Amino acid sequence: MDVFERVRDVNAGTSLTEDRIIAARLRLLHGIDDSRSAERKRLVKRPMFVIAGAVAGVAAVTAGVVVVSQLTAPAPRVEAIPAPTADPREPGQTIPKPEPTSGTTITEPFPGTTPQAGQYLHVANTTERLLYRDGRIFSWPAHGDFPPISGLLTRERSQTYVPADRSGDWYFEYGPSAERVQFFPEDQWPAGELAWDNQYPVSSEVTGYWNTGGQAGDGDLQTGSTAGYVAYPRDPQALLDHLRTQVAAYAQSPEAVEDGLMEDFIGVLQSNIAPADMRAAFLGAFELSGLAQIDVTNDGKTRYQVHRSLFDARTETIVVDPATGWVTEFTLRYDRTDGAEGDMVPANIPDVRTTYAVSIVNSVP
Repeated sequence: MDVFERVRDVNAGTSLTEDRIIAARLRLLHGIDDSRSAERKRLVKRPMFVIAGAVAGVAAVTAGVVVVSQLTAPAPRVEAIPAPTADPREPGQTIPKPEPTSGTTITEPFPGTTPQAGQYLHVANTTERLLYRDGRIFSWPAHGDFPPISGLLTRERSQTYVPADRSGDWYFEYGPSAERVQFFPEDQWPAGELAWDNQYPVSSEVTGYWNTGGQAGDGDLQTGSTAGYVAYPRDPQALLDHLRTQVAAYAQSPEAVEDGLMEDFIGVLQSNIAPADMRAAFLGAFELSGLAQIDVTNDGKTRYQVHRSLFDARTETIVVDPATGWVTEFTLRYDRTDGAEGDMVPANIPDVRTTYAVSIVNSVP
């Protein structure tokens, strides 16, 4: 998906209506992360991996210029939903800890995490994203000839409802978006805040759409569909070998092979929509690959951290609940240093941080 190849500066003279802003953000959110897809096209030159890349909630503006004026609304049917005063993302039922399957000695991977007939897998994302302004709106490190004028940490929310029968209707919801979390420098003068409001206005709208058979994606297979997972082995070593063979067939260097594998592992796991057996296989293969630094958090979760040095050097981290195989947090931090190149944002603030609440629910709102 070449979303950002079609964009230009935000203030290119085109008048933005609220409907177009909402539609553009929706398209951006459910598109493929530009920084990742661009790198993979340059490095790997291979067909889109059907499972990876559909990372709801962290797509859109992790790199490059943020532009919403020249995008069109997505093909699926769209409806605007007034934003309620209370948070609409109430958690679903608590997922039980894994236990041996009743009456057998076989342990099901992540029991209780698969929706039954009539139920949905509900993935709610809250993303804080660091943006910069220099006359355009962009994410580090895509600045131009001039250092940024100011920075802004924003918050956006999205939801995905995956039906038990993945060939059925999926529901996606996006909003509110562009909520203000923190300005940099913190003593933003009124003119600075007004500039942000003009170029990247807050939206309280909640916009939803349906899509049949999975998430929209490149290729004939819908991303997240049952058919999209058929070709991938469930044995971790066999899956690692399969993925490595896929990447190596198109990669231009050994470094590109490693980067492509990291893309696949983080992309699939971060999406939180893969079936339980697929999550177990990807976690096992990720560990066998030796690409990630792995440790345990204070609350017993598993942290996988990789450093990607091709093109835009950055560190990406996912935190996984070992009881469910679901990612609870993702962070992306470019190799910024305090005060470098006019960067007024402390280096310890991630460029992207997404938290996930995943549950099984009985209906779509």
